[in-house]
Amino acid sequence: MSLSLSNVDERPITFAQEVVLAVDKLDAEQVAGPFAVRLEGRVLPMDGGYLVDGSMEAEGPLVCVRCLVPVPWKGKDRFSVELRHPLDAADEEMELGEGDLDVVFITDDQLDVERLAAEQVMLNLPMRILCQPECAGLCPQCGANKNQEGSCQCEPEVDPRWEALRGLDGLPS
Repeated sequence: MSLSLSNVDERPITFAQEVVLAVDKLDAEQVAGPFAVRLEGRVLPMDGGYLVDGSMEAEGPLVCVRCLVPVPWKGKDRFSVELRHPLDAADEEMELGEGDLDVVFITDDQLDVERLAAEQVMLNLPMRILCQPECAGLCPQCGANKNQEGSCQCEPEVDPRWEALRGLDGLPS
């Protein structure tokens, strides 16, 4: 899905697009299913390219890092991205500065809405996804979800470093 930027010099373009992103468009380790994303904004001409100023609302399932169950997530944010054409190959290489990190290079006068949506979702995902703050995770022996009562029947592992103390009074045997 793309948006033509050919008439932006005459007047700014406003857009409102809804996109469904498949897991392969996002981080498959963090995302458990498709994401519904709504992008709204406008494209303005600027020296050497375009400025996309808008907002993003997304909703989809993430994966808990401890127990691997799907966790519903909603996020929204504002964004501002510069679109520029890449430098000619004849030009010297340039070092990117901190201000260049919000630049997306385009090869033609098209805005790839799906790519922009995926980028904005990835920038807004939480660093660590938990189904609940006290998530017990998976049993390292049998792989059962320890949040579900009775799912793991494994005996707790004894740390071998404590074995020498087992015979002392007051310690469990």
